[in-house]
Amino acid sequence: MLIDSLKQYFFIDSDQTSGQSEASFQLSILRILIALTISIFFISELHSLFIHGELFFFEMNSLYLCALFTLLYFSQNHSQTTASLFVLSLVLVSGVMLLTNPEKESEKYALIALYSIPLITRLLFSFKASLVVMVLNFVPFYLVTTQWLNSLPANESSSFYFQLLTFMTLNIGLPLAVSQIIHSLENHSTRMRALYRKLNENYLLYEEFFENTGTPTLLCDQRGVLIKANQLAKKLLGQKHHSTFSGTRMGDWLSPLNNESKLFWQSNKAECTLKHNTDMHIQVRRASLTNHGHYILHLDNMTEFRAIQQQLENTQQTNSRLAHFDLLTLLPNHLNFCRQVNIKINEQEHHLTGAMFIIRISQFKLLNKQYGKDNANKIILNFSKALQNKLSDQAIVGRLRGVKFACFVPLNQTHLIQKNLSALIQSLLPAQLMLDGRRLNMDYQLGISYYHTDGKTAEELLEHCEMALEYSTSTDKFSFYNHNLESKLVREHNLSLKLSAAIKHKKIDIWLQPQVNASGEVRSFEALARWKNEGVFVSPMVFIKLAEDLGMLPLLAENLVRELVDTLSVWHQEHIKTPIALNLAGQELMNDAFFALLMTLIADNPWLSNMLELEITETSSVMTHPLIHKRLRSLSQYGYAIAIDDFGTGQASLGQLVDIPANILKIDRRFVSPLPQDQRHVDIVKSTIQLANSLNMQVVAEGIETKEQATLLIALGCHTLQGYYYSKPSPLSDWTANGHEKAKQHRMVY
Repeated sequence: MLIDSLKQYFFIDSDQTSGQSEASFQLSILRILIALTISIFFISELHSLFIHGELFFFEMNSLYLCALFTLLYFSQNHSQTTASLFVLSLVLVSGVMLLTNPEKESEKYALIALYSIPLITRLLFSFKASLVVMVLNFVPFYLVTTQWLNSLPANESSSFYFQLLTFMTLNIGLPLAVSQIIHSLENHSTRMRALYRKLNENYLLYEEFFENTGTPTLLCDQRGVLIKANQLAKKLLGQKHHSTFSGTRMGDWLSPLNNESKLFWQSNKAECTLKHNTDMHIQVRRASLTNHGHYILHLDNMTEFRAIQQQLENTQQTNSRLAHFDLLTLLPNHLNFCRQVNIKINEQEHHLTGAMFIIRISQFKLLNKQYGKDNANKIILNFSKALQNKLSDQAIVGRLRGVKFACFVPLNQTHLIQKNLSALIQSLLPAQLMLDGRRLNMDYQLGISYYHTDGKTAEELLEHCEMALEYSTSTDKFSFYNHNLESKLVREHNLSLKLSAAIKHKKIDIWLQPQVNASGEVRSFEALARWKNEGVFVSPMVFIKLAEDLGMLPLLAENLVRELVDTLSVWHQEHIKTPIALNLAGQELMNDAFFALLMTLIADNPWLSNMLELEITETSSVMTHPLIHKRLRSLSQYGYAIAIDDFGTGQASLGQLVDIPANILKIDRRFVSPLPQDQRHVDIVKSTIQLANSLNMQVVAEGIETKEQATLLIALGCHTLQGYYYSKPSPLSDWTANGHEKAKQHRMVY
């Protein structure tokens, strides 16, 4: 205890490397030197008291000892002052001993003390202060040496050399050597402080990296003893107190899975669970092996991943079923159906014959609208069940999409005949289905192809069934694939591509056919679309139907209307009062942009009401749509003349006269061509003219090819006549050539 207190008192901050180390070092040296001086003078005090018995020296020693103890006491708070006073006291004591004590031995001790002051000064102060004291010591050295040389005999020079050696060693040699040692120690200390700062910075950087790796990270040795962990790792492991973590082992926190080695932390990757929570899965990844033989481990919480993985495994069968079967009917979907059919074909390739057919429920859109989506799904489900019940185990049935079902049925020789196959398929299809106690009559369309003859794979057979289905109708529901049909589809496809380009580049021409009155004067024209493909005219019935299928009728009609309006604008300026009628199929009026164009044109050119007539093809199915009737009423209110074309051949003819605000009625050529021989057609035309007159509508008869037909129609009261008998259609350019010369001949029709 006493020794520790003395060490703490004399060896101050012996391990300290901070900026206060130099002051602590000087304070420690000061205390040691004062204590040593006290010891020397205390021994001298005892010697003078008991041996010499001189009271004067006893009193002087006692006084100096008191001064030394005082300096030792004040050394803590006034170290620099104490050091100065201590050095000054040594000088004074040495001087007093040198001047007052005539003994040679005392004089030597005084000189040794005096020559030691530069060393003490270097230890307590700076090198410069030590140099100053060295220089000052030359004065007593000179005085003492001169005195000795004068008093000694000439042959006794040993005392002089001893004096010189002592002076050089104590006054010069030792202070310089100690200065060099202190200088080296200071340089070393400076370098050590720099290294310490750098080491501290690197340590802080390492700490920051370790703490902010973004993942829970551990540091352990090869035995699995944990050395360090960042906050994420501590949080993941559930470690709350540092004392409960440091020095523990990996096995205290984690348990390996899947028969992993007990030394799982030495593996590159290991799956574990927490000891205190086995539901939490942890993946341990070894990042690297450090130079110290330690392992850096990254921890990943795999609990959610494990849960998702388990969920995926649990739903794998369900996903597989959804990927291969229709969700509603549980029938094979397109890919699975083709796979099953191809397997059957490959198993029995040499002796298998069969038929592939696609069934489409014809009236399903109407059923969907009438009964709702849920009940429509019930119809599909009931149909699939009824179909499967009637098919043999050898047949394969699947749902393609929507209301299309595909069947592959093995055939015998009897059913290779189309008539017998049609009867077989007809017997398989349920004629009626039950829906909530109601019986629904079912109607179908089918496309059929034969295995071997029409294709070798399920995909090829289905493709040919789709082609055949395109040509099934409400009257001819069973359509068989043949190569001519495929060629026809290819031709129509190529023709549709050319037609699309022709419409986009405005290559469809306008031809005009005159409409005359009873006296044969031109009253108006009908604009007819003509298309010449590779030098050959394509029938309007063909390319108009193609344009309708392509959805390009609105664009075609827009091109024709704009060209007609440009021509009519010139005619209006030239006072040519001959109107032109343009035929519309209904799809154009359903188009918002085309309807807006018609409204804009007549708003900007009010005179168009007398020059442009709109003929509505009454055979178009969309003519029954309420939106068509609404828009035709708007066009009529804006001034357009509305004509019903092909009257008597289309959708609800008499009803159309009520719903459509028409003022012109056109009698179709099918009623005109049998005239005048067929009396029934005469009566039909007569009644139609009378109906139009009663509704205050004008009548136009088209398709007139003979004089007898023209004479009869005039006699029946027909207002306007049209046909080859009067004039064939001719290009619009014929009527606009030479400054519209031909059209000007009819400028004053009215």
